[in-house]
Amino acid sequence: MTMRGNVIIATTILGKRTKVRLTDVYFAENLERNIISYGLLESKGCGISYRGEYRVLTALDEGPAIFDVGIHNNVLVVRAQKCELDTTGRDVLMSALAQHEEDVGQDVQKGSLRHFHKRLAHLNYDTIIRMAKDPASGIQLTDELRANCLACAQGKRTKNPHSRKDTGRNAPIDVIGGVICSDLKGPMTPRDRLGNRYMVNFIDHRTNYCRVFLAKSKDVAAQKFNHFMAFFERQISCRIHVLSTEGGGEFKTLELFCKDTGIARQVSEPRNQASNGKAERMHRTIMNMVRSMLFACGLPLSFWGDAAEYAVYILNRSPSKANMGRQSPLQMLTKSIPDLSDIVAFCSPCTVYRDASNKSLGERGKQGIIIGKSDEMKGYRVYLPREKTVIVTQHVRNVETLTKE
Repeated sequence: MTMRGNVIIATTILGKRTKVRLTDVYFAENLERNIISYGLLESKGCGISYRGEYRVLTALDEGPAIFDVGIHNNVLVVRAQKCELDTTGRDVLMSALAQHEEDVGQDVQKGSLRHFHKRLAHLNYDTIIRMAKDPASGIQLTDELRANCLACAQGKRTKNPHSRKDTGRNAPIDVIGGVICSDLKGPMTPRDRLGNRYMVNFIDHRTNYCRVFLAKSKDVAAQKFNHFMAFFERQISCRIHVLSTEGGGEFKTLELFCKDTGIARQVSEPRNQASNGKAERMHRTIMNMVRSMLFACGLPLSFWGDAAEYAVYILNRSPSKANMGRQSPLQMLTKSIPDLSDIVAFCSPCTVYRDASNKSLGERGKQGIIIGKSDEMKGYRVYLPREKTVIVTQHVRNVETLTKE
């Protein structure tokens, strides 16, 4: 029984059709016959009497008749049907057992909120209170005291909501170079073509400018940060104030270096992505681009290092929703819109100039594949399939226009 309300039934009174309104009726969906409690009717002043040949229910002592009452197998019966829903008649049985309203809940179990919290497998307090408000639930609360449960604290404990900001209050995140976020990813499988298994990134929190460095071992974070700092401070002319990393062992060697250079350290919890979110998200963005580029061109997975560096080269020149007006990171640093004319599709076919030395009839051009470009070099990084080597050259022609003959 989950609903309580009123219902209007069509029945007879002294043989004539009439309608009667019953109040405080419980709805029981699977009950084959409807039951009216004679005890409740009697407690409201109703009773059975005779009017000529009719047995009727009357209001008060010898009051007006309400509806006709029959008898079948020693059970009082009212022939009636619901006015709005049913088209066929149903018997409405009047229980011969006198039952007062307060007796209906005689099987209700009473107890405190904490008692039922333990009994119901440590269900949360709000759900228990909501259940107890339903008369059909069979439970009744004697109090709603929300005591702290040690078992719940041990079994249900989760991390506290993390701030959306990746750095602390005192970190100068609104200054270029104010906070540099870093994270190391690896070991990667397979190794790249140079044997690298790790990738460490450094991101300027203010502009989202990023650099990645590849490494064969994870203990080179300090060395790579030294390279990044030299490039960032000399090329961008901005001093680094804070280095933010996770608390992993790969960054332990940075402590002494940062003390010597006057850079503050900010360390987040290990294995907590939210604490160093910007660097973690940048790794995910880069690797998504790497997989897409490699799957599109069909190069071996060992070229993931080249693809990662090229992805960062493109990201630094692409609009970023994290920057005001969706400016690119390079635009935020240099105050000028970067030129995108030199960007080509990863693995684009091309020809490159090769010095044939003293061989007059030697080839002057080699067929190759463009696999990248970076901030530190002029020209493209080109893979020569015949020689299985990679060169860096500006002398690139016929990009994406070669045809096989």
